[in-house]
Amino acid sequence: MKVPELIYSTVTNTCPRCHKGKVFEKNNPYNLKYIFKMNQSCPVCKESYFREPGFFFGAMYVSYALMAGWLIIWFLADIFWFRLEAFALAMGITISMVLVSPAFYHWSRIIWLNFFIRYDRNALAGHARENSNS
Repeated sequence: MKVPELIYSTVTNTCPRCHKGKVFEKNNPYNLKYIFKMNQSCPVCKESYFREPGFFFGAMYVSYALMAGWLIIWFLADIFWFRLEAFALAMGITISMVLVSPAFYHWSRIIWLNFFIRYDRNALAGHARENSNS
């Protein structure tokens, strides 16, 4: 897994294999009607996103790491700049975590997919050959 490919796939909500198809139906994680609507497979290269039952339980670990990083950023910002009282700090952290959690939900699933699916610049060419042979 190369970091630029992981970042591109995560930020643009695109398939880890072809970087063309969308993982989630809507790009905006804050569109709460579609927050959990994920495609079963890539609409472009047909890569399956659901490898096995319970596959995305591992994404919870990624989400945990993202939230832990967010918490560390908050504490460092408080130590070096904000110097908030404990209650104000707790409220700021809680509110910000609620606000970033939809984005982290999407990102954690796409990052988890990137652990198992590698970018293949020839994925679309191979898919085109399979369709022409059918």
